[in-house]
Amino acid sequence: MKKALIITCLIYLTLPFSSCKKGQIKNLNSIGYGTSFGMCIGYCSNNLTISDLKVVFSKSKNGQTPDTKTCSKSISQDDVNAIKNLLNDARISALPEVIGCPDCADGGAEYVAVNADGKQYKITFEYGKAPKELEAVVSKLKALKDSFKDCN
Repeated sequence: MKKALIITCLIYLTLPFSSCKKGQIKNLNSIGYGTSFGMCIGYCSNNLTISDLKVVFSKSKNGQTPDTKTCSKSISQDDVNAIKNLLNDARISALPEVIGCPDCADGGAEYVAVNADGKQYKITFEYGKAPKELEAVVSKLKALKDSFKDCN
């Protein structure tokens, strides 16, 4: 009986740890996403930041007068969790800071930035060529960015 009680206690103590996904982000401070084109006219740089259940979108022009426009809206905890669940600390930390040749020959650049668990990551890559580790989260963040089309 005593042996069965000890085994049962050990099972209950290890269950919470076995349900954690390896590399899953626990404490997410912010997520950033953006695009830029060096040789363009109009609003060439777009940035999206998710923090504290708020999404802030900004767009600016190239040149000496950037004429930045900024809009914001709230985001639900469920939506933040959906994005967070697409991120994996171990896979993100293994990526180089720059992938390919972002904005070479005016092909554009994209980035994903994550501030979580006391670490900061920013991965910049060629526009439209997200690394497979980021494809799902980039798709979700692009859709969120596109929801700000009327930001004037």
